[in-house]
Amino acid sequence: MIPQPLHRIVYIALLTASATIIGIVESLFPSPFPFAPGAKFGFANLIVLMAIFTLKKTDVLLLVMIKLLLTGLFTGFSVFLYSLAGGVLSLLAMYLAKTLGPRLVSLIGISLVGGFFHNVGQLLTATWVAQTPTVLLYLPWLAFFGLLAGFFIGVAGNALLYRIKPITALFEKENKIWMTRP
Repeated sequence: MIPQPLHRIVYIALLTASATIIGIVESLFPSPFPFAPGAKFGFANLIVLMAIFTLKKTDVLLLVMIKLLLTGLFTGFSVFLYSLAGGVLSLLAMYLAKTLGPRLVSLIGISLVGGFFHNVGQLLTATWVAQTPTVLLYLPWLAFFGLLAGFFIGVAGNALLYRIKPITALFEKENKIWMTRP
């Protein structure tokens, strides 16, 4: 039998590879919203959302950082810079929302928070790069699409979370309360 730590490493590697490939493939296509350039669905965030509910925080941070670095190698430094800001702020916001517990916020709600704060992080970076706060005028548009994407990713994540339930040996105790249907 394979030792437990090896299971966790393999699981992290599979999630990281999946998120990286999805992110790279998604970057090859133009924005699906012509009136909101740069807005994407963020399908790779589905993998990050699953990681939040199945791994330790340090493992999720490792996954996100490796995913960002690998994706940045294929998409360029500027994309990496914006993705880093959006990804880290989004991850922090989702973990803060998750601390409220399943009675107050659902997995879909956590995904909505992530979608919104990902765009906030990117726009704060754009404000810093452009040296003008007028970039923040784009926030209502990006917030709308971030929430829309967050909703769909959350719905997909909610369905997927119950499909991966057999991997319970990898879950933290605190995450088990999210795994039971109300």
